[in-house]
Amino acid sequence: MIMLLPLSSFTHDFYLSITEVVYVEEKQQLQLTTRIFTDDMEAYLNSLTNEAIQLSPDHNSLLIDGLIKDFFKQNFKIFFDNNQLEINYLGRKYQEDQILIFAEVMGLTSPTSYEIQNTILIPFRPKQQNIVRIKDGSIKKSFLMDESKTILNQLWINL
Repeated sequence: MIMLLPLSSFTHDFYLSITEVVYVEEKQQLQLTTRIFTDDMEAYLNSLTNEAIQLSPDHNSLLIDGLIKDFFKQNFKIFFDNNQLEINYLGRKYQEDQILIFAEVMGLTSPTSYEIQNTILIPFRPKQQNIVRIKDGSIKKSFLMDESKTILNQLWINL
């Protein structure tokens, strides 16, 4: 006798963001790009407000820009040598089923150590996983962060 189980018993919720942090030494700049699934971001924003938030296409671009800027500032922080960097939100765009958030930090020199605090969607979705990719020239490293690890401390030379 073959027993068939509903397909839904085999599915798992999967929540992921990816943030690329690129250090451009000649410009003394960090370039940040974060990718989040649009439906996850939309669900999060709708949980904050009584307004019905719609992304891609936006129904209220000014409101959404303000919410996204605040969200990113609260949930992604970078420290160089124990000093918090001022991240400048540049904007966002939609690409397929994702929202891309762009930001930068200007006027930097290579640190001896860095710390990244990444809580993107973690309080909202406990199964959320956030990948951080760091690039300095030809050196690249990737780190997985989740609710058990929201802070990454590293020496820059071990990048």
